Amino acid sequence: MFKFRLEPLITIRSNVLKEQQAELAKAYDARRQIEELQGQINEQLTVNENEGRKLMQPGQAVNVNHLLGLRQQEMFLRADYQQLSERIKGIDEVIEMRRNAVMLANRNLKIIEKLKEKRREKHRLEELRKESALMDEIAGQQAADAGRQIAGSS
Repeated sequence: MFKFRLEPLITIRSNVLKEQQAELAKAYDARRQIEELQGQINEQLTVNENEGRKLMQPGQAVNVNHLLGLRQQEMFLRADYQQLSERIKGIDEVIEMRRNAVMLANRNLKIIEKLKEKRREKHRLEELRKESALMDEIAGQQAADAGRQIAGSS
């Protein structure tokens, strides 16, 4: 029966890999959420732009305070968008580090699994060698018994 002494190490490395994958997924989720916020800002900018165009149509009385309010809101939205872009850059760096950590954890797990398979194969070949030696011994005993029987009956 094959028993791999380092099985607990496989369990540990497997758990590390799962943790690294979970951390990477969290980083991707954070990036997605920020991109959604950027999308909402873009939608609000479009709404403000359309509203400003309506207010600037010929023949309309111009409400300067409302236009200034829209312009000020646009500046705040663009500043927020820029901050979110900076956060995405930071998250992209974290994603890259976590992706590398996942690759390293996966590589470490594969190394120990490959070692396990090599040892399993070595164990299997040793068992076959022992079985073959046992069969040879049995065959030799049977041949000796048959030779004695033939010698005893003559």
